[in-house]
Amino acid sequence: MSLRVLMLAACVAVTLGSILPPKPNASCTNYCPDPIKGHGFFVCCDPHPGFCPPKRFVCPFAKFPSPPKCVTDFNCPKTSKCCEDACLNFKTCKPAVYS
Repeated sequence: MSLRVLMLAACVAVTLGSILPPKPNASCTNYCPDPIKGHGFFVCCDPHPGFCPPKRFVCPFAKFPSPPKCVTDFNCPKTSKCCEDACLNFKTCKPAVYS
């Protein structure tokens, strides 16, 4: 009988561990499912202050190294936002605009 209870408790622990966000830390209050890692993984999705800058209308012709990708503001420095870019097929960190 106790083996059944132990197995049930283990199954519940594994299930809860895969659907609950990680242990909260002082710098994050909201967690969202991680779109990159998938089921059972979470990322902080607290927004940073400010807004994304306006999308540019012209893409540079010069070949620059591709900027790093981001999923949420948490992937960016505190003074930046995770924003879409008209010239890229992914979001990247950009300096926040406050007006």
